[in-house]
Amino acid sequence: MRILIIDTAYLGDLVLATPLVRAAAEHSSEGKVDIMTSPAGAQVLEHHPLVGSMYVLDKRGRQRGIAGMRSAIAWIRGRAPGTAIMPRRSLRSLLVARVAGVPCRIGFNHTLARVLLTDPVPFPVNLHQVERNLELMRPLGVHPSQTGKAGHPLEVFPSPADQEEVDDWLTGRGLGQARSFFALAPGSVWTTKRWPPQRFAGVAAGLAPRNPIVLIGGRDEKELAASIMALMPAALAGAVHDATGLFSAAGSVHLLRHAAVLVSNDSGALHLGQAAGIPLVAIYGPTAPSLGYAPRGEEHALLGRDDLPCRPCGRHGAMQCPETHWRCMLDLEVAEVLAAAERVAGEAA
Repeated sequence: MRILIIDTAYLGDLVLATPLVRAAAEHSSEGKVDIMTSPAGAQVLEHHPLVGSMYVLDKRGRQRGIAGMRSAIAWIRGRAPGTAIMPRRSLRSLLVARVAGVPCRIGFNHTLARVLLTDPVPFPVNLHQVERNLELMRPLGVHPSQTGKAGHPLEVFPSPADQEEVDDWLTGRGLGQARSFFALAPGSVWTTKRWPPQRFAGVAAGLAPRNPIVLIGGRDEKELAASIMALMPAALAGAVHDATGLFSAAGSVHLLRHAAVLVSNDSGALHLGQAAGIPLVAIYGPTAPSLGYAPRGEEHALLGRDDLPCRPCGRHGAMQCPETHWRCMLDLEVAEVLAAAERVAGEAA
């Protein structure tokens, strides 16, 4: 039975879906799984040893609209999977699987589009997203406890070229050893999930006298990183290195394996950090760990203002605070984040 996973969501969502990729591949007759994903998802899964064929659907760019759907449908028909597993609440994904004639279509039953599924699965609100995704194996006769490796780790596989590129960059800055720097990820797709750059600069300034700092993020976050570097005291500027936009998602995982700690907003970078296996300081504003996307493990620090009745205000954040005060981020002080970063680094040493 050939299995196709259709997941065209954000980068972090695809990192959290990697245990499902392993579970589905192990259940497939081919020992691999086909993937239809977004350009961001392709960065995560491109070199995964259990991914067979991959189709990259740029639904927000050149494949927007009907033409993109037709192309996706044609690709699915060419692969002829017996099962399509769809973790996202995406009408587009359901439609292309249905029109392509996939006999078994598995997804969650929490939207009206569930009528396009052959095997709707209850959406388990109280589970972590990794375990939620694994619930989608039940219609195939696989209990989630039987899937994947112990603990269902997040798996991202940098290519040899990714590793060489990162190693050269680190070596050129004297950062090639394990635990040789603190990483900061100040970006997010959603404005309300970005802790102010002035405060990230404060954390960097607090750490830099004793530890080099590396800023990570996508190409569209270079301006944000530049603003943080501009806020650094002149005496510490040389201790901060900007890696935003330089490496793929898989390359960033290899970079983070050399870090002592990652301090990050609730963003894709946070999940890359967990895939790298390092301690994390996660900054939560409009979202919260209770939604099921938080790092798993006792070695991490999860920070947020739990006393605010308006939080969480959504599953993904927003471009503007619905209450206009943005206290969920503004009430989180530099000293608290700095202390958490030093504590988890010390505990991991």
